Amino acid sequence: MAENDPSASSSMPAATAEGAAPLPLFYRRPAPLSALRHFGLSLSATDSFAFARDANAIPLNVSEFSLAARHYPIVFTPTDPVTPVAVVGIAKSRNLFVDAAGKWLAGAYIPAYVRRYPFLFIEDKEKDEFILGIDDAAKALREEAGEKDRLFWEGKPTSLIERAMAFCKEYQSDLNFTRKFCAALEEDRLLADKEAGVALKDGKKFRLTGFRIVDEAKFDKLPAKPLLQLRRRRFMHPIYLHMISTANWATLVDLAAQQGD
Repeated sequence: MAENDPSASSSMPAATAEGAAPLPLFYRRPAPLSALRHFGLSLSATDSFAFARDANAIPLNVSEFSLAARHYPIVFTPTDPVTPVAVVGIAKSRNLFVDAAGKWLAGAYIPAYVRRYPFLFIEDKEKDEFILGIDDAAKALREEAGEKDRLFWEGKPTSLIERAMAFCKEYQSDLNFTRKFCAALEEDRLLADKEAGVALKDGKKFRLTGFRIVDEAKFDKLPAKPLLQLRRRRFMHPIYLHMISTANWATLVDLAAQQGD
């Protein structure tokens, strides 16, 4: 997209849902973790989020809405499976919350999808289970001597792997609930295609497309029975948080103006 074009259009969001083709967002060479394949490898300690700098939207789980809604517009992908995402940029391939040094904007919530990287769960369809994997292309993955930050030590997973496994298990549980939430929105036909027009102070204009939101008019007219079902399934609170989060479009505009994007 030509950023200087006053009629520029940015397709959003650019995130790929877990398990969708071709690869999940950020991951280039995901592979199952094994003592044989990853023997002698370490994960260097780093607070760089440079890998997320080219994303303008990042997947979210429902459990994160209360924190994410303070900083980002939360919208839904038009693709199947429907995925909630935090919008982190206006222009394509530009995360306004990650600077040139790879630092995330101080005080802003960092989505679990980002904090999980380079680990992930890989589905073994034959065994109907998930196994812990890692992105072999991660820049933090290195060959280093010593036990600190090693993936395996003496043929056994280290505490680093144990922590990653626990995080991914919690993430997967949250993801399952999130998919049920999105399925309910689809079932009640509450999601509607949306566009957002953004004008920066320097005169640049963007038209953001390719996302959906909860249609408030349809939601307000929802019959008592499906409304009660949403409440019983604990889906009402995230719906309201999603609606509230739309006020953060102004935050994106301000950041884009400050950074000259």
